[in-house]
Amino acid sequence: MPDRPRHPKKDLEDLLRAFEAANWRVIKKSGYYKVYCPCGQHLRTVHLSPSDPYYKRNVLQWLHRQTCWHEETAP
Repeated sequence: MPDRPRHPKKDLEDLLRAFEAANWRVIKKSGYYKVYCPCGQHLRTVHLSPSDPYYKRNVLQWLHRQTCWHEETAP
């Protein structure tokens, strides 16, 4: 279990856990979470109540475009 407050939306909590599983650092702020990559070059925010119905998909697409994500998940 992470040492941060859980996200109120289950699908976005799963997204944050995917970040953590890839050694990205997740920090809770007021109204959003900040996600830092291990290389220190990438930063992403994950909102508590996004208005975009495709928010999770868009975050995942951004994540898969990052080079450090591919380096961390490579076998």
